[in-house]
Amino acid sequence: MTFIISLLAFLILAFYKVSFPVVLTIGVLIFLFMMYPILRMTFFETNIEKIEKFILKNKKDPNFYIIYALANELDDEVDQLTNKLVKKSALSSRRATYQVIRDIYFKDFSAAKQQLKELKSLQFKYYYEALIALEEDNYSEANQLIEKITTDWMKDALLAEREKKQNNLTKAKEYASNAKQKTKGLQHYLLHKTYEREFQL
Repeated sequence: MTFIISLLAFLILAFYKVSFPVVLTIGVLIFLFMMYPILRMTFFETNIEKIEKFILKNKKDPNFYIIYALANELDDEVDQLTNKLVKKSALSSRRATYQVIRDIYFKDFSAAKQQLKELKSLQFKYYYEALIALEEDNYSEANQLIEKITTDWMKDALLAEREKKQNNLTKAKEYASNAKQKTKGLQHYLLHKTYEREFQL
């Protein structure tokens, strides 16, 4: 729809011989106006009901619905949606990311480790490596990896997981709350639903 509207505007302006810089500017503004609701929900919204409504409205798009499936522990959907996303993606690093997330979700850590080398983002690589180390009770390695992470919500989320596994629930809730407050959009929704279930936050 965005493309069609931008194309029509371009053709109309071209017909009236409006200068190219003006046409380009108007095209960009139309694109941003049409994309704003998606960008806001994906990256900036913090209202859980609004985000969930947006995700369910876009249920047919696996890029959005995978978040709902992960957040609400819908095992079959997580597996099926991951398969769809892997098949659709041309980038090996993106395919690996989807597979790592699924493998960690289903606690298949040996499979996750095989995919980690394909990840391009060091922050996400450290994050998933630390998650696996925590699941395997390798706290020394986990702590070293956590120290390398500079993304605040990731660090707090891992610290919450570490404290939970060591039965320090008060500290775990504090870190979990901090992690949630430092996120927006789809990541905020995922953490909210996870911590609501685990910590009643």
